[in-house]
Amino acid sequence: MVKFRTVSLSALGVSTHDRLSDFYTSSWQRGESALPLLLVRLLLTSSALAILTWSLVEGASPYWLIYLTNWGLLLVSATMISGLALSFAFRFKKQIETTNLPWFVKSYWIFFNVTAAISIMITALYWILLYDPAAQEKLGLRALWLDISTHGLASCIIVVELFSSRTPIRLAHIYQPLFLGIWYAAFSGIYYAAGGTDRNGNVFIYAVLNWQEPRSTAIVVAGSVVAVVVLYVILWGFAVFRDKLSLTYVRTHNLPITPPDAKADRQMV
Repeated sequence: MVKFRTVSLSALGVSTHDRLSDFYTSSWQRGESALPLLLVRLLLTSSALAILTWSLVEGASPYWLIYLTNWGLLLVSATMISGLALSFAFRFKKQIETTNLPWFVKSYWIFFNVTAAISIMITALYWILLYDPAAQEKLGLRALWLDISTHGLASCIIVVELFSSRTPIRLAHIYQPLFLGIWYAAFSGIYYAAGGTDRNGNVFIYAVLNWQEPRSTAIVVAGSVVAVVVLYVILWGFAVFRDKLSLTYVRTHNLPITPPDAKADRQMV
């Protein structure tokens, strides 16, 4: 008889983790100082806010918030601001290792879980399904660089955060980016039903998410859900690889090489 293990509610949450220092130290440093990652996060936060500001200035419009790209920019900025804030907190206040996470660490962890998958998904969807070279050529070089920044560099910021930090990724948290993705799909449907349009007067926000064609839109949504799941698992694998390299070649203490969600596995019943 096959026995199935179920994930406990605590494993699904973000209240506990084996080492608090995983959220404010870099994978590529020796010791537990918060300074190295703080400096990295300062640079990444500045970059994220610069891209967000550029997008707000160039695309100032009542329609700015309806686009998933801009949701992604807000998520990247929120993730980096919260990460920078916790780095500052642990840099100037000595912390005792604990498995119970402070509220601001929980907030950062949720932002990171959602943003890591969603920002990369936005990049993939844009360049695969939406990018139009002919239309881009008419808009000019400035618009191209804005596109590269909002649909490329923004997700690169999160990738750098993933590989420079020790932030754990648990497979049990896969529901977090899925929730955001499904919520945006629902929002686009509600927006359409309410008579909303894009900035050009179209009845859809994105042509590939046109609720006048529910079948094709449902296929896109379902495909995106599957892609987010696959992408999140890949990111989890990257985190495992990052930690293995770090523990083998960089860190001085002899910690076991375990997946980032090992604690969640131990809590399974």
